[in-house]
Amino acid sequence: MKKERLVYIENLRIFLIVLVLLQHAARAYGTEVWWFVTDRQAPLLERLTAVNSSFFMSLFFVISFYFMGGSYDTKGFLLFHRDRFLRLCVPLLVYIALVVAPMMYCYFILYRGYGTIPFQRYLTGYFFGMAGEPSSWGGPSWPDINFGHLWFLEHLLVYGALYSLVRLAVKPKETARKDFPSLRKILLAGFLVGLASFFIRLSFPLYRWIGLLGCIQAEPAHVPFYLAMFYAGIYGAKREWLSRIPERTGFACLGIGLACAIVIACLRPDPVYFGGFTAAALLYALVESCACFSLVVGFPCAFRRFANMQTPFLKTLSANTYMVYIVHLPVVVVLQYAALPLGVNPYCKFFGVSLVSVPLSFCLSYFLRKIPYNAKYV
Repeated sequence: MKKERLVYIENLRIFLIVLVLLQHAARAYGTEVWWFVTDRQAPLLERLTAVNSSFFMSLFFVISFYFMGGSYDTKGFLLFHRDRFLRLCVPLLVYIALVVAPMMYCYFILYRGYGTIPFQRYLTGYFFGMAGEPSSWGGPSWPDINFGHLWFLEHLLVYGALYSLVRLAVKPKETARKDFPSLRKILLAGFLVGLASFFIRLSFPLYRWIGLLGCIQAEPAHVPFYLAMFYAGIYGAKREWLSRIPERTGFACLGIGLACAIVIACLRPDPVYFGGFTAAALLYALVESCACFSLVVGFPCAFRRFANMQTPFLKTLSANTYMVYIVHLPVVVVLQYAALPLGVNPYCKFFGVSLVSVPLSFCLSYFLRKIPYNAKYV
């Protein structure tokens, strides 16, 4: 069954893509995991990135999965995968070739300490790793090839493939429209997922990325969140949950989620919270999971209540959110580099980079989508 167009979800996507830009704008100043640009640190910005990390990609996932079943029902197996290849895989490959490789080459020249080498030699020897890993290689991984922030598209491809294989093997049954889960069930699910994440973080602390099965770029600490959103999106779509969240439950979840976000923001940015068999790591995993589950319910409810309208301007922004997600990173990084010599504090730099990168990314997306055939898929 094809899902109706939900205007408030379109507006929610705009909100989320702005959070993505703010997240990456803050990385140069609020965390040590951003290796494109290193600037003076602003601890409060690290707390911003921690709060965002607790929920915003999970909310992206649940929205994507919510509409995936309807797409499969309409198109069938082959057309479903053809369109996903064009919409997800092609942008991923083009981005690696035109954006990631040049950006990583610039980083190699500026910071690796191997001197200047031709781009072609870097591409084959270091980006694809054909020359073998040097003994002095400083990471974060070998070879230098990576998907950057487009790991999200890679995960959508993987989950879509798994979903379609299940649909081939199991004929879906008609489902009754059950009531939306109670607040108690939502919090219980959050507790269980937080507990699973805690045990995973014993081996893979927060912010550690790996190549799952050698090719799937993943942060294991948050994988339980995304798997839960995969199930919630597919299961909830059959019952039209996004349109049926009771306001009492939704706003209670929003309040709980914001309270958890405040707790996360108040915790000091210390690796003791990121993993290990400690009370601090358990607390962080549970609070983060509670924030995730609560805000994934609370924000759609709030947007349905207060942002269920669309102007021509909002419609244009909504149409560009996917392209903005793809193209925004080089915009942010270039602005961060440009701000390096400025003699101002990092909070001002973050504000300036954010203020410029958001409209600039949307403008860039708008003009790129004017290229023939682009708008159909991005």
